[in-house]
Amino acid sequence: MSYKICFVCTGNACRSPFAECVTKKLLADAGIGDIEVFSLGTLDWGENPRDAAMVDVAKEFGYELTGTTTAMTREKLMAADAVVVFDERHRDAITRVLDYSHWNRIVLFNKIAFDEDGNVEDPHYQTAAVYLRVAQHIENGCKRLIEKCMSR
Repeated sequence: MSYKICFVCTGNACRSPFAECVTKKLLADAGIGDIEVFSLGTLDWGENPRDAAMVDVAKEFGYELTGTTTAMTREKLMAADAVVVFDERHRDAITRVLDYSHWNRIVLFNKIAFDEDGNVEDPHYQTAAVYLRVAQHIENGCKRLIEKCMSR
């Protein structure tokens, strides 16, 4: 039985899909096969390509960011054992659709990865420097998550 991690950001174009692709690669590199990873967005704006700037940054970091945006649904959220959000507003949006008995599955990325409060900046439509900074932060956080998975 596998453990399912769902990353959730606003549009599922930058942060959550980047965290998904980083985590999948790190899990594969570590030989961990019992963890499934997927990502969703709180905003339903149809199926759109990933943010082009984030795709480029991912490539620079050695990751392949592909796919299209996917909006959260109650069913998809219920399938996750952990719902990792990048912003408190994502938690608020999720609590409106996820059953109360599952709210304990929702965790803030910075809290679970770095044991600190605070949101992860949204790089969408910002400068290249912001994309790089956010990508580095997410990559470091995903590495910390994998370390925690390996020590469980």
